[in-house]
Amino acid sequence: MSIELATPRAIIFEDHSGLAAALTDLLVGRLGYEVVACAGCIEDAIRVAHVERCDVAVVDLDLQGVMAYPALDELIRRGIPYVLATGAMPPDIPVRYFAPLVCKPYSAQQLEHAIREACGRATVHAKAPASIGVSATGRA
Repeated sequence: MSIELATPRAIIFEDHSGLAAALTDLLVGRLGYEVVACAGCIEDAIRVAHVERCDVAVVDLDLQGVMAYPALDELIRRGIPYVLATGAMPPDIPVRYFAPLVCKPYSAQQLEHAIREACGRATVHAKAPASIGVSATGRA
């Protein structure tokens, strides 16, 4: 009898489409996640946080000039761990929303470490050595 592990699921809140695409590629191709939803504005982020079943969220705090705190409130309410992938500095983030943080630009290794920390896992399902960086311009 074999036991198959389900592919971990992630959601992304990122308003820059190029960066969202690069982040999706990184999560899927390098870290073994299925990205089930991407949201680029606060309204979509709140909806996705409310309805999507996932194991982790990767969140840019600034979504088209609006802070993603209402979406984070929903993630917290549902018990979904999240990583802040943002240009915001830790002193600018309210204590209530502290979570593992990667500052743009960040590497795949930094994101993997932050996801592992957020999820409290010993391992993240890495498929290959991760050496690409993701910048705020969306270029790898």
